[in-house]
Amino acid sequence: MTVSKKTAATVTTLGALTAAIALAAPTAGAAVTRIDIAPGLSFGSSGSYGTGCSYTVTATARPGVAVVFLDEVDGNRTDTTFKPVGPVADASGKASTTWTPAKKGEHKIWAAEYIAGETYFLTSVTVGTGLNAGPACVVLP
Repeated sequence: MTVSKKTAATVTTLGALTAAIALAAPTAGAAVTRIDIAPGLSFGSSGSYGTGCSYTVTATARPGVAVVFLDEVDGNRTDTTFKPVGPVADASGKASTTWTPAKKGEHKIWAAEYIAGETYFLTSVTVGTGLNAGPACVVLP
């Protein structure tokens, strides 16, 4: 089989064009990829998180994008336990808020970029009864 130089050049050009288009295409939905909850100075027999005590929650997302947080416990979701609710991710992609759980039990912390149709990332933690002692929190069962 013989391939003319013109055909070979056309195939090479099309291949290069296809590769360039694929590389130039925007990346699809780089959603929240991680949630970290810093326990701070909390300690106790039932875990690291207690009601009435505050914790820093950080989501990893795209820099410059607002991230919305939700707290789910007993099947009910709220954003009132976060201040602020929709922080903007900094240059490193970190969006942080302060979470103060109001109810003990299993909590699901949800986070998503504040973009229509974006899927939520979630993590679960157990919250006990907290005794807020200023910078520290004693967590009881």
